[in-house]
Amino acid sequence: MKHIKVLTIASALLASSNAFAHGGAHGEVSVMEVIQAAQTTAKTLTFKNNGMSVGKLDTSWNKVAQGDFELVEATEREYIVKATNSENGETLFFSISKKGKVLNVEKATSFDKGHGHSH
Repeated sequence: MKHIKVLTIASALLASSNAFAHGGAHGEVSVMEVIQAAQTTAKTLTFKNNGMSVGKLDTSWNKVAQGDFELVEATEREYIVKATNSENGETLFFSISKKGKVLNVEKATSFDKGHGHSH
């Protein structure tokens, strides 16, 4: 019985330390997480249209490196990530919520018109 109590307490402490280690898991995501969300979405859009403005992307977006994605703006409501595909010369903008959800993906020409200024 004593071992069960010790095991239960140890498990509770471990679970709570993991929750604290993730810090902002329920708040805002980090810049790295925003970049990763954009890159993952670009790859997903090469085989599936998720209802984003860009539709389905060509397969060259699978090869775009993480370094080709950059955070260009952080507003009160969202992050804007710019991605450049050197293989096809295309630039995309990803609107990502502060919680890390990709809200929309637009081609540079569409984004500049709807966003109010260019990046």
